[in-house]
Amino acid sequence: MIAVAFKLLCYDKAKFVAMIMAIALAAFLMQNQGSMLKAFLGMSGSQIRDVREVDFWVMEPDTECFDQAKPLPDKALQMIRGIEGVAWAVPILKLDTNGRTDHGKLRTLSILGVDPSNRIGEPKMEKGQVEGINERNVAVVDPGGWAILFPGIAFEPGRTIRVHDQWLTICGISSASPPFTGLPIVHTSIFTARELNRGESRSSTFVAGKCADGRKVQEVLERINRLTPWQALSRQDFMDQSYRFYEGQGVPMIFNITIMIGLLVGTAFTAQTFLMFVKDNSRSLITMKVMGVTHKQLAVMMAVQAAYLTFLGLAIGTTIATLTSEFVRQIPFLRGLYTPVPVVLLCAAFMAGIAFLSAFIGFRRVLAMQPSDVFRS
Repeated sequence: MIAVAFKLLCYDKAKFVAMIMAIALAAFLMQNQGSMLKAFLGMSGSQIRDVREVDFWVMEPDTECFDQAKPLPDKALQMIRGIEGVAWAVPILKLDTNGRTDHGKLRTLSILGVDPSNRIGEPKMEKGQVEGINERNVAVVDPGGWAILFPGIAFEPGRTIRVHDQWLTICGISSASPPFTGLPIVHTSIFTARELNRGESRSSTFVAGKCADGRKVQEVLERINRLTPWQALSRQDFMDQSYRFYEGQGVPMIFNITIMIGLLVGTAFTAQTFLMFVKDNSRSLITMKVMGVTHKQLAVMMAVQAAYLTFLGLAIGTTIATLTSEFVRQIPFLRGLYTPVPVVLLCAAFMAGIAFLSAFIGFRRVLAMQPSDVFRS
């Protein structure tokens, strides 16, 4: 009976291909938009994730994410270092300011100041040497930033960016994770960053640190929160907080709307095409009932048909979504885009559920049909 089910399914090749492509299109829409949403929200914690050496971050209490932070007072660093359970703590300065390249292109930059005495927060490099940022007015930029600042130009050390009235010399390209904001990520020494921090007397935005051996992170965080007026979060909690902040912003909401449209399209396409298949083949199905095919055998046949269609449609849709992600990630700013396995699995479960629900509804229709309804001339 399984062979009969496949022959019945593939008899009209045009409709067979149309059913597969309908499922493939719905799967592509959901996976593509779901992957982009997941990737973009994952970028919300990129710069936190890049500082791998630390256990916790300290910030002003009203800080909601890495990109919107109020500078800490200068006394914060020494106070954090003096708290029991803290092995070490370092300052990290972040500022967003305008920069102009040596050929006149104006862009907003995210500048991250790293303390050269401990090198905590230094980025990994793709080109050049990171030690260059220890010198005054020397910086490295991420690949997306280079593409934005110097479009179509191959990397060459020595290109410059003017920030206020100072010129920063680019000595390399870092492998910093792409940020949610899309701004170029520029790493420099914290001393150079402080000189560029015009109009602000405070010299650090965050204090990042590590717990002493044998100390639980949560105990140290509770002690910092109790003894200081600032907010201390673990590395993972800070990333989660940034994720939740951006999740409620406009761009993720647009993706959510598109995903919902994909769900509706997937439901409509999958259900409609399969129910139309049952209707078009009602004569054949009733004929098999008349010839003695049991209801159980019919149910197995229709379940196999639904599974086969879903598998082929998902395979094609997932392949297109994955290839699209691989193509798009060649753009430097979108290099963090990928197709997450959970998105594929959720999409597969949803499409399979819709397909089998449609098969069940179609099966109920077949059960309700009488030979006289089909063969009446």
